[in-house]
Amino acid sequence: MRRSMKRGFLFVTALMVITVPLAACSSSNKGAGTNVSGENSSEKTTTFSMMYSDSAAYPFNKEWPALKQMQTLKNVKLDVQAVPDKDYANKFKIVTSSGTLPDLISSVDHPSLMSVAETGVLLNINDYLDKLPNFQKKVKEYKIDDELENWETKDGKLYILPQMNEAALYNTAPVIRTDLLKKYGLQVPKTMDELYNVLKVFKEKDPASYPMANLIGANTLRSISGAAWGIDPSYNGFMYDSASNSFTYAYTSDNYKQYVKYLNKLITEKLADPELYTSSLDSWKQKMATGKSTFTYTWISELAQLNADGKKNVGPDFELTPLPPIAGPGGVKAASTTRIKDGLVIPASAAKKPYFDKLLAFVDWLYSDEGNVPFTWGIKDQTYVEVNGKKDFSDAVKNSSSIQKSLWDIGAANTNYAMLYPYDWFIKVLNNPLVGTLTEEAKAKNWFPAITKVPKLKAEQKEEENMLVTTVNDLFAKTHEQFVYNKVNIDTEWNNYVKDMDARGVTKLKKIYNDSLTK
Repeated sequence: MRRSMKRGFLFVTALMVITVPLAACSSSNKGAGTNVSGENSSEKTTTFSMMYSDSAAYPFNKEWPALKQMQTLKNVKLDVQAVPDKDYANKFKIVTSSGTLPDLISSVDHPSLMSVAETGVLLNINDYLDKLPNFQKKVKEYKIDDELENWETKDGKLYILPQMNEAALYNTAPVIRTDLLKKYGLQVPKTMDELYNVLKVFKEKDPASYPMANLIGANTLRSISGAAWGIDPSYNGFMYDSASNSFTYAYTSDNYKQYVKYLNKLITEKLADPELYTSSLDSWKQKMATGKSTFTYTWISELAQLNADGKKNVGPDFELTPLPPIAGPGGVKAASTTRIKDGLVIPASAAKKPYFDKLLAFVDWLYSDEGNVPFTWGIKDQTYVEVNGKKDFSDAVKNSSSIQKSLWDIGAANTNYAMLYPYDWFIKVLNNPLVGTLTEEAKAKNWFPAITKVPKLKAEQKEEENMLVTTVNDLFAKTHEQFVYNKVNIDTEWNNYVKDMDARGVTKLKKIYNDSLTK
């Protein structure tokens, strides 16, 4: 984004995709509200149509207090078309190809954006930076322009206004039963070899146990632990080497081979759950909270409930504790820390609408400190209080069973509207002081890996990429499971695996990605 910031930006807020045309922006006398932003409160309320990614965990509710407060503050009304999040990517394709787009579309991820970036359907943000001062300010303040560059096209155009985290958080970590370490006179494992030895002792002390469990699926385990093995973060399995200015494929590397052999050893020696890749989240929780498993990778913010359940099920000494990253061939590295997951887009056709300037002003306001409050902290003196200029959640929220659920109930902590997630807010939502402590240690000791570099591809290259990636990933996933579960011998079949991966598409993808690095 450094190139783009020199030319200008634009940002859009949108909610969800629909199969019928969304209502165009209109003016109405309904809902004219208090003006706290210098606008004329006597002006008619402006309505923006929005496409909204609807979560089953907190279904859209037009009566949410946070939504109503936002609409009152800006004298706007949002005509929301809510689409189930599982159908969202497909709906986005339908809407962007239909020629009839809502004013705002939220929760647009990177693949979806890049699939239409060069079609002319979306607004080029760079052309309107002068109308987006709050957005520019936060990009600079968050020091996130390097990561934002991944969302640009090769010619430096940006078609999305990103949802941004102020800082990386150390919230996923290796977690171990420290009460058992103390009981058996063991040290906290700092390397993968030390971890193996600890798991062996745990197994010897409780032969019916499977010491290591996994949240869910092979991809989750790799995404949390892969950086320590030097195989993550990646883009479709490819990692950028700045020294050679080239992309290499991680999943045929020697580091990946070591990773697979390590997991195979844990499975073979029954040190890892045989359902390592097939266990459900509920099953994983039950295994950890009953002591059947004693080591895992998970979110630190999940530990309070796991420990409470463990003390009931196992005993008062039960204690799962998060650890610093366990060192592997990739060094002491935490999980990847992408601070931009998705964002909002605006159709290019909006530039011709009479309310275009109001639309940009509204979106830019969401990047302001004032505009961000309703969808993070919520409602003053209800969900949060302010003392000496510092915000904190109210006692009612802090004493609830879930801070996040309390915010969801009023429409806050909503990824469709909140464009900024401040560090202090996130720490308080997670409600575990260890997240903050370990995050500060992570920054001081450089645990966070470098941001994945995303190749800049043309539309025709994207089509070829999609076909190749599907073939490569299918073979990779199948062979990975065969290696780990000893269905195929790693040592005797490794070279054949590498040749097959190259032939199926890795060689072609590598050329496409490396060619993209040329000017």
